[in-house]
Amino acid sequence: MKLANTEVTIEGTRVEEIKKDVEAKKMTKGAAIREMFAGGMETKEIANALGIRYNHAYNVIKNECLIHGLEVEVERRGGENSKKQQIITMLEEGKSITEVSKELKCMYNYVWQVGKAAGLTGQKKQTKKTVKTVVEKASEVEKKAKKDAPKVKASKKVQKKAVATA
Repeated sequence: MKLANTEVTIEGTRVEEIKKDVEAKKMTKGAAIREMFAGGMETKEIANALGIRYNHAYNVIKNECLIHGLEVEVERRGGENSKKQQIITMLEEGKSITEVSKELKCMYNYVWQVGKAAGLTGQKKQTKKTVKTVVEKASEVEKKAKKDAPKVKASKKVQKKAVATA
């Protein structure tokens, strides 16, 4: 997160001065975060520069923005190589949720949720598989029934009639 429509105007020497002031307790961490943010630094850069946790810097910046009505730019992660995009691609290729979760080493439930949000899981896909399975099982049962059916021999009288009519 950084201030909208601003470039980094704070220099490395000023950042070092701020760090020294914080260490010497001449400036609070909150004041240092606000000054660096006003200078155009991003939250991650501020946290790394001051040696503090990201969420501390984020919370100070978020409060500053809310109080003063500042507009911020939030850079969203994820793109072509994000885990979500990899999951969607693999599901579109026809891989099962189990295969995807094993290959990407992530939770089955997460893969299912991503697939559901992308419209790649649900009853339609499962119904096709279920119908195919039922049809296969029915044909197997039919073959087995034909194989196991008792062989009945027609009497000689019926055989002569069939030959005569043919």
